[in-house]
Amino acid sequence: MNYQEYRKSLNQRLSEKVGRELADFREGILSKTPQEIYDAAHQIILKNDIAECFLETDYSPQTAKALMKSSNLLQDIYEECLEKDNSHKEDLLQIIKDFKDYMVKTEKILSEKER
Repeated sequence: MNYQEYRKSLNQRLSEKVGRELADFREGILSKTPQEIYDAAHQIILKNDIAECFLETDYSPQTAKALMKSSNLLQDIYEECLEKDNSHKEDLLQIIKDFKDYMVKTEKILSEKER
C-alpha cells in the first residue's frame, strides 16, 4: 500500500469511527422524551456539524491515528466547542446588531421618501 492509499484508508477509518459515534448518539437521543430531545437540539446540530467536518477533511496519517485514540471523538470535540461557544454567540449578537442597523437605516430612508 502506498502513502496515498494508507492516508485514505486511515481517513476512512476515522470517518467511520465518527459515523458510529454519531449513530450511537442518535440512537440514545431517540430514546428520550420529546422535551429532552428539544433540550438537546443544540447538541444534535453541533454533533452533526462536527461529523460532517470529518467527512470533508483529509488528515495526515499521524493526525488521523492520534484522533482515533479518543474513546469518543465526537463527544470530546463537542465539549471543546462548548468551551468556545461564546465566540459563536458573539458572532450571532454582531449579526443581529448589523441586521438591526440595516433595518433601522432602511426604515429611515423609506420614511423620508414618503414625505
